[in-house]
Amino acid sequence: MIDMAQYHRIKFLKEVEGLSERQIAKKLAISRNTVSKYLKEGAKPPTTIQRQTVYGKKEYSDETKRILPFIDQWLEDDLHTWQKQKHTAARIFRRLEEEHDFKGSESNIRKIVAQRKKKLQEAFIPLEFQIGHQFQFDWGEADIILQGRTQRIYLFCIQLSASRLRFVRAYLHGKQEAFLDGFVHAFEFFGGVPTEGLFDNLKTAVVKILKGRDRLEQEAFLALQAHYLFKAEFANVRKGNEKGRVEGTVGYVRRNALVPYPQVQSMEELNEYLLKWCLRDAEKRMVPHTKETVKEVWEKEKSKLHPLPVDRFEACRLLSCQVDKTSLITVDTNQYSVPTYFVGQAVWAKNFVDRVIVVAQNQVIAEHTRSNDRYEMITVLDHYLDILLKKPRAIRDAHAFQSDAIPEVFRNFHRKMREQEGAEGDRKFIRLLLLHREIGMEGLTKALQEAEQTQVYRYEVVHEIIQRNTNGVVEFDQLPQKKTPTNLLEYKVQKTNVEKYGQLLGGRS
Repeated sequence: MIDMAQYHRIKFLKEVEGLSERQIAKKLAISRNTVSKYLKEGAKPPTTIQRQTVYGKKEYSDETKRILPFIDQWLEDDLHTWQKQKHTAARIFRRLEEEHDFKGSESNIRKIVAQRKKKLQEAFIPLEFQIGHQFQFDWGEADIILQGRTQRIYLFCIQLSASRLRFVRAYLHGKQEAFLDGFVHAFEFFGGVPTEGLFDNLKTAVVKILKGRDRLEQEAFLALQAHYLFKAEFANVRKGNEKGRVEGTVGYVRRNALVPYPQVQSMEELNEYLLKWCLRDAEKRMVPHTKETVKEVWEKEKSKLHPLPVDRFEACRLLSCQVDKTSLITVDTNQYSVPTYFVGQAVWAKNFVDRVIVVAQNQVIAEHTRSNDRYEMITVLDHYLDILLKKPRAIRDAHAFQSDAIPEVFRNFHRKMREQEGAEGDRKFIRLLLLHREIGMEGLTKALQEAEQTQVYRYEVVHEIIQRNTNGVVEFDQLPQKKTPTNLLEYKVQKTNVEKYGQLLGGRS
């Protein structure tokens, strides 16, 4: 049977070169009848598809025809199931034997399944997205070296569908606060907000999949959409190919930005690197079917994006918490302190990517650096000072006082005060700690360090140093005279003359 290439040669020799049928037959070494057949008006050789169809119909026996509808139905059903859980040819053969009493051979079924799969292959339509209209989002994972150790990270990947501009940001987890935080940074990077976003059915956005493309969305995700004024569209279940623009981004980033593993000391350092990488990539990568770079098209797309709102979106996950008897709340297995007068009350914890803010009665009552470990206790000494005034001995073993955030001079000063004055030293040291509310932790630390150099470990010495350092602008509650050590009352010391404290040391400087 002559193929289309042969048919083209016959037509060309006849109509372009003007050869006769006899000359064509001789030149191509074929019969004159064949030449005549294809030169007749309307006579064309059957296409490959036509030949396959004719061949297919002749190939199938009655027994095969009987089971074809079952094969087609199972393969059709597979189009809507997980890729890793579809029918194999062997499974189809066994089902035909067990369920439909098929008597044919497995090899024949394998051939039929291969043919029918080709017939059912999904076709795709080339798309050209309207500039400024859509973005596509996806999560991915990768490994880096963080502070000398291999760390698995989560990649927030988003791409503008028209310009192909990519934005990538790394997180230590893929929780809702990271999901929301990624959009805040992405829209600021893009310079505006597209009209629509295309998403998978991820739990941080979707509560429940409804009929068709309808979804019951997470409240926080709806708040994000309302703040930035974009609409979320969701891909069909297990149809990642519908997000064609962004689907390859995760792999592209891993191969091009994270090989070899970047070695960083913090996530901030990594994200700064990724941001610069996105910009470099946009400068050198071309937009398909154009002569422009991604950056050049992005510059045009910016004018079509919706402007950013005045206020930044508060990208956090809100949790209701109960303050326990130790003035702690629990967030994701970790405990965080709040002031002791909130014990027993209900408060709200705002969980950001990098911090936890605790709110009560519309006021911020505590703020902590967020822990990414588990079962940790994070305490602030100031939260416990008021109760420590009533229980001063507890300062020695208080968790917050043992924190690395407390300078060593504080523990040294407390130890000396206790050695000299016993339990009364505990109480006076708590009063010292309360001074930080007036002058700040840095100012109090400096005053303690100066007092330590004089080797006089008393409240009054620190008080005098602070007055001198602040030119007397800070007012303090004075210790009652009956609480002041007797030997100290014997000395008449001017407030501005620290050198006279040398008398307390027996004349030593």
